[in-house]
Amino acid sequence: MPPKPLRDTPPSPSPSSSGLSPSCSVSRARRKYPAVSGSSRGPDRGPASLRGPLRTPMAAPTPGVLSPWAIWRRRRAHLLPRCIPARPAAPPERQQNGGTRLPRCIPAYPAAQAGGVLCGGLPVPPLLPGSHCAVPDPPAAAGSGAGPGLTPPPPTGAVAMHGRLKLRPPDAARRRQREEKLRLYRSAMDTLLEKRARGQLDGEVLALTGAVLAANPDVGTCWNLRRCALRGPPQDWVPGELAFVGGCLGVNPKSYGAWHHRGWVLRHRPPPAPPGHRPPPAATAERALCDRLLATDPRNFHAWEHRRALAAEEDPEAELAFAGALLSRDFSNFSAWHHRLRLLTPPGGGGVPPQRLPTELELVQNAVFTDPTDQSAWVYLRCVLSRATPPPRIICVYVDREDATLAVTFSRPVVVGEGHPVLLATLDGSALEGAWRSGAGRPRPGHTWLCDLPLPPARPRLHFRVTWEGDPAHREVTLGPDENEAWWQEPIVARELFWPEVGVAEASVLEGQAATCRELLELEPRSRGCLLTLVLLLSALDPLGYEDEIRGYLRDLQEVDPLRRGFLADMASRAELVLGVARMGAGPGDDLTLRLPEKALRSLPLLERLVLVTRLELGGNGLGGLPPAIGGLRRLQVLDLSRNEVATLGGFPPLPRLEELRLEGNPISHASALAPLAACPRLARLRLADTPLAAAPEAAAQLARLLPHVEVALA
Repeated sequence: MPPKPLRDTPPSPSPSSSGLSPSCSVSRARRKYPAVSGSSRGPDRGPASLRGPLRTPMAAPTPGVLSPWAIWRRRRAHLLPRCIPARPAAPPERQQNGGTRLPRCIPAYPAAQAGGVLCGGLPVPPLLPGSHCAVPDPPAAAGSGAGPGLTPPPPTGAVAMHGRLKLRPPDAARRRQREEKLRLYRSAMDTLLEKRARGQLDGEVLALTGAVLAANPDVGTCWNLRRCALRGPPQDWVPGELAFVGGCLGVNPKSYGAWHHRGWVLRHRPPPAPPGHRPPPAATAERALCDRLLATDPRNFHAWEHRRALAAEEDPEAELAFAGALLSRDFSNFSAWHHRLRLLTPPGGGGVPPQRLPTELELVQNAVFTDPTDQSAWVYLRCVLSRATPPPRIICVYVDREDATLAVTFSRPVVVGEGHPVLLATLDGSALEGAWRSGAGRPRPGHTWLCDLPLPPARPRLHFRVTWEGDPAHREVTLGPDENEAWWQEPIVARELFWPEVGVAEASVLEGQAATCRELLELEPRSRGCLLTLVLLLSALDPLGYEDEIRGYLRDLQEVDPLRRGFLADMASRAELVLGVARMGAGPGDDLTLRLPEKALRSLPLLERLVLVTRLELGGNGLGGLPPAIGGLRRLQVLDLSRNEVATLGGFPPLPRLEELRLEGNPISHASALAPLAACPRLARLRLADTPLAAAPEAAAQLARLLPHVEVALA
């Protein structure tokens, strides 16, 4: 419908009665109200003061001055006329899907839709259903009553979007078009499958697959048939096939089938030139194709992988320069950072070469000081300072004579069994025949794996040797005649507990980066990437020496990044466990008690480092449960979980030496929530004061039936 008259402007015989043309009035209004003409808000949005659920009443209009609302409406009427986008005359299939507009245009009137209307002296073909034409508004006819720039009502079925009208074809026509496309597709596929069954992979197969793939490059069957039908010397069909795949990538730049087929075709091209020679034209064309696709979509990971494959055959310095040029234009290009890192790190997972490290650190420093809030450079910095995650290894072997078990703990969760690396244990030179089971009580990857021991009634001296295919080293433990338990444990390195992937061993490099982060933090105290990187650097340098500083940065990080509170709570919990483990290992007499009360813990990481702990105090935290990995604490005797948020002990594994469990102040309301405790053979004391279960009248009787040999304290 036509726009309403501008009520808050003084009446005038013509738009230019005040001495200003409409365009000049709008230009002056832009200077007076910059928020109105801001391009970032789009042409269809009014002034910022007029949007939102509440609108304040506007002051009385001043004669000769347009209000923001009038300026916006006049701007829509004069500068952004309502029009219908046009499409070129093409076959019906092209008109259904095309989006190109012609410079020639026709008015958006019923006569134009019927065809035969002249525009600029050129005949315009009649519009087909679903086609559109973009035109500016024509001047109103004399006596029509419409002012300049006012468009007649749009045709029926038109939808306004961003100041333009898009005429959709009727449902029946659209349905007939889709049915025709489906009929042609099914006919071509039936023919292809019949010819494949008869083994007739000839030129017709290439023609049919080309027709189908040109419309839909994601039909994997057609790509397979096309590869089988390509015959003859490669130099005869490689150039044409590359051109065909390039056209398919124009339809879908992220088609897996098209990219796979292009790689297959390139493997049949002539071998590339040796290093130091000029690259062949094919490599130059491939690089140009990637450039065009990345210019359209910088996150097209297919194009990035294609470039990396080309760089593997040639000098990677050109690719590093290409990535550097992209980063010089936009530091937020995650794909360019990733491309650069993949070029610098070897396939085996090592870190950045030491000779390249200063250059990369300088590049990152320029990026973070340019925009400290952008996360791409911070992620790249942490990757540059890291290495590949270390492979799993054995970190502890524990033998218990009374429980007749052998426990092997790994640095990372692994699976022991058929189809996986073999874990072999020998007793006095003879292999143990027992099957391995997970210490977590479930057949999943775990840190601790157990094996039953066939111990004789006597107490001889026993020698155990443990080897694993994934770890070349072997571990040995000797159990004396008068000993009930024995173990071997890898020395704990405090700097590797919080950030085990740190790959830079030179403390000077880490200290220099920490100093840079502190300097930047004075300018940008709310930089999330800077705070996170500084926590990692200090934990890799000396977690005990920077204990207070690490806690302070973690608190600041939780304030500036509330959307990731769960991730940051886990980081804070890990930091507290790291500090506790580091302090426990350095204590006098190897104190095996770990005290972490009132530390705001939300999770329990690093349990694989607590295998030898005998007393674990976790009262006053926010733990909602216990992870199954706690089953690896084979020596644990006292566990304090008071004043937490534990509502059930479902999945609690049996601990062979657990004697006392404190659950005061937890929201435990049913005795069945404590059923897993019946599998703990030495449990003698259970504290349940200040729990909903303690106030239940039948609690004592239910617990007596469930745990008959346990002393339960309900008050």
